[in-house]
Amino acid sequence: MTRGDGDPGAPQFTTEVFAVTALGLANPIERIYLMVFAESSSRMIPLPRHGEVLIGRAPEAEVRLEDAAVSRQHAIISLDSGRATIRDLGSQNGTHVDGLRVQGEAPLRSGAVITVCSTQLVFHGRVAGPLGRALDLDRFRAQLAIETERAGELERGLAVVAVRAEKPDEWLLDAPAEELRAIDRVAALGHDELIALLPEVEPDDAAGMAQRLVDAVAAAARGGARGGFAVYPRDGEDAESLIAAARSAVSAAGPGLAAAAAASFRTVEIGGDRRMIVADQAMVRLIELIERIAAVDLPVLVLGETGTGKELAAAAVHHFSPRRGGPLVSFNCAAIQESLAESELFGHEKGAFSGAVASKAGLFETAGGGTLFLDEVGELSLAIQAKLLRVLETRRFTRVGSVADKPIDVRVVAATNRELLAEVEAGRFRRDLYFRLSAAAVWLPPLRDRPREIPLLAQAFLDGARRSAGGVAASLSDEALRRLAAYPWPGNIRELKNCMDFLGAAVPGDSIDAGQVEAYLQRSVPRMAGAREEAPAPAPDPLPSFRPIKDEVRELEERRMMEALKAAHGNQTLAAALIEMPLRTFVAKLKQFGIDSKSLR
Repeated sequence: MTRGDGDPGAPQFTTEVFAVTALGLANPIERIYLMVFAESSSRMIPLPRHGEVLIGRAPEAEVRLEDAAVSRQHAIISLDSGRATIRDLGSQNGTHVDGLRVQGEAPLRSGAVITVCSTQLVFHGRVAGPLGRALDLDRFRAQLAIETERAGELERGLAVVAVRAEKPDEWLLDAPAEELRAIDRVAALGHDELIALLPEVEPDDAAGMAQRLVDAVAAAARGGARGGFAVYPRDGEDAESLIAAARSAVSAAGPGLAAAAAASFRTVEIGGDRRMIVADQAMVRLIELIERIAAVDLPVLVLGETGTGKELAAAAVHHFSPRRGGPLVSFNCAAIQESLAESELFGHEKGAFSGAVASKAGLFETAGGGTLFLDEVGELSLAIQAKLLRVLETRRFTRVGSVADKPIDVRVVAATNRELLAEVEAGRFRRDLYFRLSAAAVWLPPLRDRPREIPLLAQAFLDGARRSAGGVAASLSDEALRRLAAYPWPGNIRELKNCMDFLGAAVPGDSIDAGQVEAYLQRSVPRMAGAREEAPAPAPDPLPSFRPIKDEVRELEERRMMEALKAAHGNQTLAAALIEMPLRTFVAKLKQFGIDSKSLR
C-alpha cells in the first residue's frame, strides 16, 4: 500500500495556510478530505495530494470502518496532484458513488457521496482524476468552468440543468437534442441522469428551459423524469457548486417537474426561535446524523472551526432529543476564571468561600432534565477536568463546601475548536475525559467548504437585519454574491452574519452592491482557523455606494500575478493557485500583460 504525503493518523484540525488573493485578503489553500458519517459520529479525514488511501475493516486501512459488512480491504482512493478516483477491491457488498455502483474505476468530484455498506463518505476537493469512459463529462466540466469565468467577466447569465429519468436509457443524451441550442452542452452522469450547460440564459428563463428538457427526457425515455436547475452566481460560483446545486434540486422536484436550486434547501427549525439553512450535501447528512444521535442519551462532542455553528448544533441535539421539554443551559468554559468554574458547574453552599453569602445551585442542577452545553471545553484546567470526569462517570456531583453527593439527570454536549487529541498528547487534556465526552462526535465543515449555503445564509441574515431595523427588504446583487463566494470566511457563519447585520443596518435602499460588500471585507481582519473566539470588532462607519472598478482590474491583476509569481519562485501553476485563477487564464494573461515568469524566480 502506497502512503501519501499526508499523515492519515493526523489530528482532525490543522492550522490553515493562508495565501494572498487578488484583493489582498487572506484565503485558505484548498484542503482535500473525506467527511465520514457513521451511525453515531461524523469525522474529517485529511487526504494527501498524492498516494493511495485504503477504505476497509483492516487495521492498516487509512479509513477504517467498524462494520462487519465492510470488507477488510473494501475500496481504494487514488490521488495524483489532488485528482481523485475510487476503485472497489472486489468487496462482497460493493461501493457506490452518488448512488451508482462502482465498476472498475470511478472519478471523485467535490461533493461526491461514497456509500460503503451503512457508512457514507463525502469527498471534498476541487479536481478529479482520469475519467476513462466519462471523458465527455470531463470536457463538460472544463467547458462549464470556462463559461462561468466568462459569465462573471461579461456579467452574463448561465444555467445548469440536471435531469433524471425514471428508467435507465442508453440513448438518454439524444432525448433533449431538439431543445438544445448550438451553444448548449450536455453530458451523461449515468444511464439515468444527464447534465446540461446553458450559457447566455437569464435566471427568469432558466425555469422554462429546464422544464422543456425534463419533458423531452420523459417523452423519449419511456417513463417519467424530474429535473433541477441552478443559475450562476446565485446558486454557485464554480462548476462543481453549480452541478451539485442542480442535482440537489432534482431530489426536491416532483414527478415531471423541474425545481430551482434556490428552493431546494432545507430549513431546520430548532426550538421555535432558531433555524438552520441546509443545502450542502455534507450538511444534509450532518443533520440526519444529529437527529439520529439525539435520540440516544449519550454525551456528544461537537468539533469545528470558530464560528461554524457549534452552539446551534448543540441546540439541535437538545431539540431532537427526548429532553427537549427540559432546559438547555450553556456555559462558556473560556469566559470564567478557574477559581469560579467549579462553583459555576456544581454550585456551592453558604459560607463555602469568601463571598458565598447564600447557597447556589450549579449548572448541573439548573440543567436537570435537560441538556448542559459546555462550550470551549478544551479551555478547562486539568483540575476541573478531573472533577467533570468524576461527575460524568458516577452521575453524581458535590457542591463546593458540601460533603453530600447529589444525582444528576442531564445530558452533556461539549464543543471545542481545539485539536483535542493533540491536546491529549501534549498533556493538556485528559484522555479519559476525551473518550467520555466523545461517545458521539459531530464535525462541522467550515463555511468556505459549503459554497451553496453562502448566498442562502447571506440573504437570510440580511432579511433578519432589515426586519430588526424596521427597514425595507433588500437583495444582494450578482456581483455582491460573487464577492461573498470568493471570500474565505475565516470567521465562518459568525463573520458572515456580522457582515450582513452591518450592511443591512448601514446601507440604505433595496440593494447591496459589490462595492459595499468589498468595503466591509477590506476593513475586516481575517483570523487563522482554530483561533480563540473573540468579540467582533466595532462596526465601521456607514458605507457609501462605490462605482465599478473595471478600469482598475488590469492593473490589479498584473500586480497580483507578479507578486504571486515572485512568491512561487516563477512556478506558474503554484502562482495561479495562490491567487485562485484558472491556470489556463493565468498563462493567457501572462502573454497579454507581457510578463516573463522566468525573470521572477
